[in-house]
Amino acid sequence: MISVDELIYEFKLTLNKVNRQDNVEVPVEDIIVYLNKAQMSWIKTKINPNNVYKVGYEAIRKRIDDLQVLKISNVPLTAVKTNDLFHIGYECSLNNIGNYMFYISSYAIAQKKKCQEIMWLDLIKTGDLTTKYLDVNYNPSFEWRNSLATIGDDKLVSYSDGTFAITEVYLTYLRYPKAIDKEGYVKLDGTDSSTQDCELPDYAKSDIVDLAVKFAAQTMDNQIQAAFAEDRLNKNTE
Repeated sequence: MISVDELIYEFKLTLNKVNRQDNVEVPVEDIIVYLNKAQMSWIKTKINPNNVYKVGYEAIRKRIDDLQVLKISNVPLTAVKTNDLFHIGYECSLNNIGNYMFYISSYAIAQKKKCQEIMWLDLIKTGDLTTKYLDVNYNPSFEWRNSLATIGDDKLVSYSDGTFAITEVYLTYLRYPKAIDKEGYVKLDGTDSSTQDCELPDYAKSDIVDLAVKFAAQTMDNQIQAAFAEDRLNKNTE
């Protein structure tokens, strides 16, 4: 947890560090916008394979620790059979999941006659579905307890070869972080702001501040400060 007061203070300090004679005053409500934009940008860098190893979230232990506060595990979803006659699928709506942001993993409960088993789901691209669905090395198999899944149109779809039914799916995902905020101003929707600290770990503070400063400097067309912020971020990249 990072105090919003610390973030605001360090934002102001860092933004004016290059030229102290050119003291830039940014309203608190604008700083909050930059901090929230920075928070989301930081999270995306941990999800995407943007580092020197070209790997994503769960490939590096540190990245798992970075975002563990946002992880929601094993949320049960009701599976309903689709009307796709070629790919026998069971869809689960993602609309009712609170603050769903990024998929991590899922498994299903499969029923074949009187037998019930856990079915591990391999999330694939929709464009690869037909190829893998017909491939004996990848197609759904009750015996191997493995199946395919796709995401689209706010739905998670798991597949069967027709010999078993999928009754329920359990989803593990990352939720959206709570929006950083500071009491003392009126929001665009007319409601009063209330203090909300950043949920991310303390060691992310410098990155979030630098990202927020970068976004602010770009908005104000301060290329020098934007370049300094970018340089600091590059030095902290995995």
